[in-house]
Amino acid sequence: MEEKGHLGERRLTSIHAIGQSLAIGPMFSAGLLTGLVASVAGFSSPLAVLLGAIGALCLGYVISLYARRFSGAGAIYEYLVHGAHPSIGVFGAGLYGLGVLFLGGGGVFIANGFLAESFFQTHLHFDVTWWVWGAIALLIAVGLNHLGVRLAIRGVLALACISAIPFLVLAIAIIAKGGNAGNTLAVFSTSHGSGNGVFHGILFAVTLFIGFEAAASIGEEAHDPHHSIPIALIGSVALAGVFYLLVTYAAAIGFGVKGAATAWPADPSPMGALAQRYVGSGLSTLIDLVVLLDSISVAIAFVVTGSRVFFALARDGLLPSFVARTSKRDTPLGGNLIILVAGVAALLFGRLSTYGAAAKLPNNIEAFSISAAAGSFLIEAVYGLLALAALLLIWRSSTGVTRLWRLLVAAVGLATPVLAYYGSLHPFPTYPGDRGIIFAGVAAGLVVIWFAYLQLARPQQVARAAQQADHHHGVPPLDETLDYTPTDLDAPGNPGVSI
Repeated sequence: MEEKGHLGERRLTSIHAIGQSLAIGPMFSAGLLTGLVASVAGFSSPLAVLLGAIGALCLGYVISLYARRFSGAGAIYEYLVHGAHPSIGVFGAGLYGLGVLFLGGGGVFIANGFLAESFFQTHLHFDVTWWVWGAIALLIAVGLNHLGVRLAIRGVLALACISAIPFLVLAIAIIAKGGNAGNTLAVFSTSHGSGNGVFHGILFAVTLFIGFEAAASIGEEAHDPHHSIPIALIGSVALAGVFYLLVTYAAAIGFGVKGAATAWPADPSPMGALAQRYVGSGLSTLIDLVVLLDSISVAIAFVVTGSRVFFALARDGLLPSFVARTSKRDTPLGGNLIILVAGVAALLFGRLSTYGAAAKLPNNIEAFSISAAAGSFLIEAVYGLLALAALLLIWRSSTGVTRLWRLLVAAVGLATPVLAYYGSLHPFPTYPGDRGIIFAGVAAGLVVIWFAYLQLARPQQVARAAQQADHHHGVPPLDETLDYTPTDLDAPGNPGVSI
């Protein structure tokens, strides 16, 4: 059934890279995750989104520096190995892999479930419990990834293309009518809130963009990854940033000062509620439908990313060899199984947890909020590592004005997760909001144990990590230490490469 651990031919293009970057899930995030921003930033949510967008754009540029030089299935893993140090790359890959499971390889299926349940109950009077829908979404996402990355990404693109128009119609309608009390720039200030609330909101605002780096995970299957992936990284963040600013501005003025802090975060379908109020029931139904469809596209894109990260680590001998197995279609069979198990675990967490009572929310919605926060903490730590490594590399490789502006961009990229952490942890959240950071801490502890084991039992594999990443020799490396040197890991039959 399985062949040696290798992925498909280099056939993917810039369009496929952009499609994979849509792991951002603009409509899903606008319809659901903006409520998380509003829960802490309230009427100032657009300001938190603006700051998050600037930081995400800077992070996109930082990651594009690596993408111009390296490509591989592990993406962030290979970037940190070659851009910083093999040990940092392996440790960062562990954090990133678990972060993906909390966000898109697990937690997103809880969201798929309650969005589908709400849609079918509200609009079709068809009552099926949420976890059944979540399981169906899990099977769809894993199944499409198993059948082939081209098919999976085409599904993401198709869903995204039909989903943006209703949101744009809604935003324009609200702005044209002046919202609840007129158009105002006060949403970009703290006049109706606090600076700490805005900083806390940055955590969830950056979560809106988490996934843009997913384009890098198809580098090993792309025709010209050193060109197409940087375009997808920066382009997707820029377009999504404009979209989020438009939608959150419209939502803030649409709900009004009080409603933005109360009704917006509490409503399971806030954009649908706004559509009902400002346009009509037809658009409300359409909004709910496209949020549901886009949530499935997010799941598909994250499954593609997560499965390839685990595949790359296993191929290098850093995870059990079965994880490096691929199917007859050259898709990551072992990685898909990890996602499948994580998805089932997430659905059980959403079904059995009782955190919602304390938060005065349905248990599954609070479970998703906790899972999303934990994943965000882990992935933003990796963003911080990438930005730190980029500062050193830019200093070594650039001079004059070029060095100055690149350092400034990397510094802003680094400040983004730092501010998000500060806003989220000062003051430390109360129960059950503290569960996100606690779960992230436990996950980081597991990564420390795994990494310590590798250092003791497999030090050679750690030292040779990510040597299969393709180095684009047409672009001067940021530093001479980044030069790719083939090793015996590339030799056919090596147990760290094939199975």
